[in-house]
Amino acid sequence: MSTEPASRPWYCRDDVVDEYRLTLTEDGEKLPMLKALKILRAIIVNAGIILIGGYALHLGANPTVIGFTSLAVLGGYNGLELSDYLALVQAVQEVQAESSQDGGDDT
Repeated sequence: MSTEPASRPWYCRDDVVDEYRLTLTEDGEKLPMLKALKILRAIIVNAGIILIGGYALHLGANPTVIGFTSLAVLGGYNGLELSDYLALVQAVQEVQAESSQDGGDDT
């Protein structure tokens, strides 16, 4: 069973996509549950960063430093979340393509 690895976009890390493929195929994890957990995690972390930054400003912190730091952390975190989400989308596409090829061979 030697198949050529699927060509993946440059922004999708191979190890993350492979892990998601394994989760989707062998563990039977449902895609809506993965997406719901990712969205919930992103909301909690974003709200926490915003609240901590706002509280620091309320206490009299330097707005330039706190504003820049909060935006930098938010941007970095959301960039990681985006790359993780794109890896999940790539894994789903590969699993669907693999299942459609397997289903087409049996008929």
